[in-house]
Amino acid sequence: MSHLPFSGVITALITPFNNEGNLDLPAFNDFLKYQKKSGVHGVVILGTTGENVALSEEESEQLVLSALDHQTDHFHIYVGTGTNSTQTTIIKSMKYAQMKSSTGQLAKGVMVVTPYYNRPSQNGLIKHYEEVAKSISDTPICIYNVPSRTGVNLLPQTLVQISLENKNIVAIKEAAGNVNAVAEMRIALNHVGKQNFKILSGDDATYVPALMCGAEGVISVTSNVIPKAMLDILDNFKKGDLSSVQKLHLAAFCINNGLFSVPNPIGVKWILSHLRICGTNLRAPLYPASDKEAEMLKGILFQLEKNNIKILT
Repeated sequence: MSHLPFSGVITALITPFNNEGNLDLPAFNDFLKYQKKSGVHGVVILGTTGENVALSEEESEQLVLSALDHQTDHFHIYVGTGTNSTQTTIIKSMKYAQMKSSTGQLAKGVMVVTPYYNRPSQNGLIKHYEEVAKSISDTPICIYNVPSRTGVNLLPQTLVQISLENKNIVAIKEAAGNVNAVAEMRIALNHVGKQNFKILSGDDATYVPALMCGAEGVISVTSNVIPKAMLDILDNFKKGDLSSVQKLHLAAFCINNGLFSVPNPIGVKWILSHLRICGTNLRAPLYPASDKEAEMLKGILFQLEKNNIKILT
């Protein structure tokens, strides 16, 4: 049975590059197979972790088409289409909502970040999402709220209005790292009968507290590395086994918090390179981990092993 769009554990997927700095599509496809086998419920292509702003349109198309070939009812492909221009976001969203793989697969939804740098008002955010939603009315949309990167914070009452006025906006990735915001959003949504609107944690360090405050899943960076632990946290939470949830949260905290001591995706790419999944190459102005950063990242892998957290499974 297929699961609902934007639910469960979803990986914010890296984009591998080869030594020449070009897309490494074989590594990308192999890693998608890893992710699919791990049991995660889907992946986001062209997100922050995928270095979307450093990709050409041709490269973006290649990645989406390749990813769609891996999609099943149980493993969903989502595409990041947000920009700081409403018109450009509409064009990209329409393009990737309509793009079909060789087997006729369409993306299960798009993720649209709040417009960055130009910092719209709350009313501007409402209008922005209304225009995007109208342009792809049959495609599920997940809002992406990440104030540390965008300079704008989508507030709970703004989310309520957006959810009430746009039936295909079905979820939010809340990445402020503030569990109070998650609780306030859940309370406000429930108050207007939007219990089915999904809140997904977008901050791995506060994934478990977010679940306690009303989140129903996660769009995760660390599930590139520890998908089983992130899945087990959610499964045990749903069963009400909070003792196991706490143990997993503490055992995985070394990566869920420590990985972001360096700008994302520098840390996750170094770890995956160390595990022979991809190279360390990033697109400038991001550069591979320094020797000091690499030592810290090695320490995370050592701690995960010590804490019996399985890697890449």
